[in-house]
Amino acid sequence: MKLTAQKDVSLDNDYVDVRYRELTPVIHQIFQLCEETGSVLLCKKEGATYKIDVNDVLYIESVDRKSCVYTKDDVFHLPTPLKQLEESLAGQQFVRVSKMALLNIYKINSVANGLHFRMTAEMSNSEKIVVGRRYREDLIEAISELAKEVSK
Repeated sequence: MKLTAQKDVSLDNDYVDVRYRELTPVIHQIFQLCEETGSVLLCKKEGATYKIDVNDVLYIESVDRKSCVYTKDDVFHLPTPLKQLEESLAGQQFVRVSKMALLNIYKINSVANGLHFRMTAEMSNSEKIVVGRRYREDLIEAISELAKEVSK
């Protein structure tokens, strides 16, 4: 497979052009990745509404039945319950790690074992999120799947 990439600052939008002889599983994964990257969340902050690309989200936490969306530099709010967000983001890069949180697995720097079979995930902004015992295997499985995709 040949890959060509060009930076063009004059473009209004990024785009991907894929040419293939046969639709292989790898090509299909590329299509899925491109489709997922277009997802946005309409969040609020101080009365204003913002479109937040899901790829910019580090994690989503439920606080007082409202969802807080954490990016590298900011926190936004969504009236959507965490369960509903989990369902709408299913199949993307988010995994539930506790009753109150979803993590973007692409934004995890490292994971470490903690006390009482818990884990701690260090995010790309150096923030540490505790992974509940019940959700530990889900996170390990998601990271394993990501590793398989990357190694293909």
